[in-house]
Amino acid sequence: MILNTCHNNYYTSKTAGLRGKNTTAAILFKTGFLEQVKRAVFYVRIRKYFFMMKFMGYGHMRQMLQFGIMMCLVFVLGCGTSDKQNASSETAKKKVGILVQTTVNPFFLDLAEAAQKELGDSFEVTTFGGDNSADKQAKQIKDLVVQKFDALLITPCNANAVGAPIRDANEAGIPVFTADTACLDPDVKIENHVATDNLAGGRLAGDAMIQALDAKGGNILVLDYEQAESCQQRVEGFKEVIDRHNQKPGNENAQIKIVAQLPSKAEESASQKQTKDALKANRDLVGIFAINDPAALGAVAAIEEEKLQDQIKVIGFDGQKIGKLAIRDGRIYADPIQFPKLMGQYSAMYIKKYFAGDKINPTHLIPPELYFQADAKADAELSEE
Repeated sequence: MILNTCHNNYYTSKTAGLRGKNTTAAILFKTGFLEQVKRAVFYVRIRKYFFMMKFMGYGHMRQMLQFGIMMCLVFVLGCGTSDKQNASSETAKKKVGILVQTTVNPFFLDLAEAAQKELGDSFEVTTFGGDNSADKQAKQIKDLVVQKFDALLITPCNANAVGAPIRDANEAGIPVFTADTACLDPDVKIENHVATDNLAGGRLAGDAMIQALDAKGGNILVLDYEQAESCQQRVEGFKEVIDRHNQKPGNENAQIKIVAQLPSKAEESASQKQTKDALKANRDLVGIFAINDPAALGAVAAIEEEKLQDQIKVIGFDGQKIGKLAIRDGRIYADPIQFPKLMGQYSAMYIKKYFAGDKINPTHLIPPELYFQADAKADAELSEE
């Protein structure tokens, strides 16, 4: 009866698209693992046994048919298992999400690309831009927690607001690493933070401003970005040096006065507008400190529009290529430069160490360096520009 059922269902399945149920042949032919080639091999083997049975007798061939079906199943299911193993090895890569403040600023693109390169092919890396929005970045982090990413590298859009979504990652057991800007929430767990020594960089910016003004003093503007802890430190270091200069005996007639501190959004367009507004109230400005190169270039644009470039010296921060070119051309006086690629490489190195079970440092600070026009003119990176 089994043989007759198989024989009948073969022809039924051939014409009816394997619609039969609860029969041996139908179950075999409907196996989800079979591809068209495997099915063809299976059909040929079954037909072979039916043909032999016709001439040799069903009784003698029953065991042979059962053996043949069993071997076909082993062949089919064995291939299916191999496919599953291959798929499993494909998904075995650790998933790392890199969440940067913005992908408009080349600094963060350099950082993310360097981190991805350092992680290599053994990790599945995806980069997300937060558009300088704490809310958008919080949603991105929560989404990656739900998607069960294995690690997160974050450059926070807001040093305080990022705490809540990072706590979600902590609770899910996802390790969190930060770069450039630290999370200021004391209740979160950060495996490692890599950044420029921004306090030291701010001090270098202060030294550059004093040098640019030739120790004569005057009124200056600061373009800040208070959402980022890194920028807070830059301004703090800058003010520390300016205050020390003002308190130094003999500098009574060379006082440097910060007449305004305005939000730059760390963007060129916003900084240009703020500088133009500041110049309406303070036409006698002699210097501007901007917390990054886009902000510095916004200040430069406003200064050049008012034709005050001979009067006002601009100190930037970052050392992006756009900033270095402006320094070479005399539009920006100097930058304390950062090393975003190195920052990304170190962050990736600590992620790999974490998964290897190695001990990692909680904080890694990279010293900045002052970069002047002479440095820019000798910079091979700028030689073709």
